[in-house]
Amino acid sequence: MSEYLPQEVLIEIFLKLPTKSIIECTSVCKSWYSLITTPNFISLHLKNQQDYLLVRHCSGKPVKEIYALYCDNENLDQYVQFDFPFDCESHFNIVGSCNGLLCLSDDLCRYWDIYYIWNPSIRKSVKLPEPIFTYERYGPFDHTLGFGFDNVANDYKVVRIVHTGDYLGSVPPHVELYKLSTGVWKDITRVSPSYKFYKQIPGVYVNGACHWVACKGKRGEAQNMMIVLFDVKDETFWEMMVPDSLVVKFGFIAAWFELFVSEGSLCLANRLFDDDKTIDIWRMKEYGDSDSWVKQFSIRLSHITFNVGVDDEFYSLFHGGRQRQIAHFLEKPIASRKNGEILWRAHNGFLVSHDIAAEKIENLGICNANFLPFHDALYVNTYKVSLVLLDKRKDCFPGDTCEESLNLCKRKPKGGRKVCKGNTKRGLQILSPLRISGLMYISKMKAKRLRMIKQKNRQVQRPS
Repeated sequence: MSEYLPQEVLIEIFLKLPTKSIIECTSVCKSWYSLITTPNFISLHLKNQQDYLLVRHCSGKPVKEIYALYCDNENLDQYVQFDFPFDCESHFNIVGSCNGLLCLSDDLCRYWDIYYIWNPSIRKSVKLPEPIFTYERYGPFDHTLGFGFDNVANDYKVVRIVHTGDYLGSVPPHVELYKLSTGVWKDITRVSPSYKFYKQIPGVYVNGACHWVACKGKRGEAQNMMIVLFDVKDETFWEMMVPDSLVVKFGFIAAWFELFVSEGSLCLANRLFDDDKTIDIWRMKEYGDSDSWVKQFSIRLSHITFNVGVDDEFYSLFHGGRQRQIAHFLEKPIASRKNGEILWRAHNGFLVSHDIAAEKIENLGICNANFLPFHDALYVNTYKVSLVLLDKRKDCFPGDTCEESLNLCKRKPKGGRKVCKGNTKRGLQILSPLRISGLMYISKMKAKRLRMIKQKNRQVQRPS
């Protein structure tokens, strides 16, 4: 059917369709499936997508993980809420997010060694095999992970760093690497750096590398803090200096330092030990240049509060029906917005946006369960809808049929939040697969009529 339209035209048509319609088109014919699942088309589709904010929080009774996309606009309108297909004892540790994929790890409570690479936009996922360094083989261990994309090999990789035995000593940790293209773990301990990584704090992915705050030194000795990065393409570790004023010469706690990404740049937040509970935010202006660290601002958390109204019948009875206002404090920077505001987790579990210039805090109405083990479950990162994993014919969660996989965005947002519809590029009309098929049929009939005319003309011109 589609042989009468050039492939370039088909690609342009498909790129103007919403993701759900593109997936429907893969069921029309084999040639469409082959075209849409090529790495080239998946890459073109990704480049045409807008940025959203992916927010994961845990709430409800019983507590459940909620994954949703929000438009990064003034009202932070919810775009879609995803169906979460996995079960976990508490909640998954999000190793990282890249090109529409999430890497999830069920390792917060026990040595489960359960890992997924999940594309919530198309409801496709891959369950990783059992890693090499496990509790059964090596006994108790501490570990951390990183997730990123190799843009040269067009491959997604998970790096796993495992400290066994005397993990506080100078002996390098074990390191293994999983590649989506091969589907197996590979021992790469030969490139392991002699640093202590902090358990269950995933690496921050930016500029093709995963970054951790780590330290070097034995127990009882001076410990030097450093940012250690893993180059996903070259599969090597490198060191990166922190700001000179943060070179710590004594033992320290990982919670004092927080890496995150703001406007594509690596940022470092560190707590100071004063009565004001000050947090400094540093930004690396030129990636890889340790001299380019710039302190963007310092925030005295004890001076910044915001009030949240709570229902209190006794209070309302004596105050004209008004809600009781409770003051809350900022606790941890998580991500940044397009307008430059910083997203924070407040100590009560609320997600808030802080405008530093205007000294204004906005409660975004998203509240994470504020008790163990869900206290650190709040997660925010930029996200693009993608088709990565669409060529994977096998899902990790049973029971999904093709029809179920197409119902990508049917769940309605909760809490009465406005839903922002997906934008169509340049106001172009969305074509349904049925209409595309009609256009193909008309094109086919026209081509058939042209062939008949040419054949008739040849018969007329043939000498008798």
